[in-house]
Amino acid sequence: MKKRFFTILFIVACWTSYVDLSSGSLPAGQAAQPVTPAVSEKAAVSYQRVTIAPGDTLLSITERINEKQPSIEKALKDFAILNPSVNPNHLQIGKTYAFPRYDKSSDSSTTGTP
Repeated sequence: MKKRFFTILFIVACWTSYVDLSSGSLPAGQAAQPVTPAVSEKAAVSYQRVTIAPGDTLLSITERINEKQPSIEKALKDFAILNPSVNPNHLQIGKTYAFPRYDKSSDSSTTGTP
């Protein structure tokens, strides 16, 4: 009887640890993400919302909506500013994301951003 009780207790402890670690419910993991810098820089980058279709990538959409082609690094940096916590390598079909626009009027506002 004791053996079953300790086995069940061990399984419950392992399960709760797994759920706690996989869902990110620990407060230490959530407090490390800065929120305010992304909001302040977001205003400096003009953007266009685009719904992802099959075969779309960050670079293909950026090339399609812009006449002037930016560097890959700049496109990735601006996409990360506009869409925090989104991996640009794993865009989901049917979801809408903000993609940076590089027009003549927005060039001066985005080049001065640190």
